[in-house]
Amino acid sequence: MAEKLDRKQLRRPDEFQVVAGKTMEWLVARQRLVILVGGAVVLAIALAWGLSAWRSSREAKAGADLAQALELQSRPIAGEPSAQPATETFPSKDERNKAALAALEKVRTEHGGTTAAQTALAELGFLKLKTGDAAAAQKDLEGFLAGAAKDHPLRVFAQESLGYALEAQGKLDDARAAFEQLRTLDLPARADLQAARLALLQGKPDAKAQLERVAKEYPKEQDVVREANERIELASLPPAPPPGSTPPPAAEKAGEKPAAATKPSSASTKKPVPAKAPAKKPQAKKKK
Repeated sequence: MAEKLDRKQLRRPDEFQVVAGKTMEWLVARQRLVILVGGAVVLAIALAWGLSAWRSSREAKAGADLAQALELQSRPIAGEPSAQPATETFPSKDERNKAALAALEKVRTEHGGTTAAQTALAELGFLKLKTGDAAAAQKDLEGFLAGAAKDHPLRVFAQESLGYALEAQGKLDDARAAFEQLRTLDLPARADLQAARLALLQGKPDAKAQLERVAKEYPKEQDVVREANERIELASLPPAPPPGSTPPPAAEKAGEKPAAATKPSSASTKKPVPAKAPAKKPQAKKKK
């Protein structure tokens, strides 16, 4: 049985009431401090909410401008079959590239610090590489890789494009190092393929063996296997003649010996017989 409570225990205040009462006394004694602290907390919450809303609005505006810049790259050229009557077109590819570059640069400068600005920087590198400005593409791609988040969806493409930009400038050792970074992005097949491709480009004797090994070790990477096989076929072709050289005659190409030159006939080598001088007419005898 539970012990019966005596009158003294019943008259004692409840423990919760005691704690609540002491808390109220502390709050009343420090009312001003409580108000200040509460106001600071509310202000901090309001500032955090306002900053978040401002960032969201800024990202949305930057994203809209980026979408417009990317749309320029897909517009058709005047006169192309794909151009629709009501679609805006560009007079040439050069004009379209200039407009797209200007729009992407505007996103990068006006919306710095946003994800859209980082994406615009990568797109600038891609477009400059496509138009042949490898040095400028290298600068933009290196800037993107240095500042973009590790999980940015364009990081892989930017890393491989950086290798192509360096290769286009003849910096093959730097290009090889850039391609090797694909391994750190969980793309060992692409890294090995690019290493074998550069070896083939440099004329290394084991380049074909490297390509065959890539095709064998990564059977599930269909794109890698296809490209490796294409490179193997190219490696099997005879080397192209140096520029400016004269191609051999058709008979020599087939492995045939050129026909020997015919000697002139003996009749043609005989000297012509000089014609005889005409006989003199006999002179008439003089009459005595």
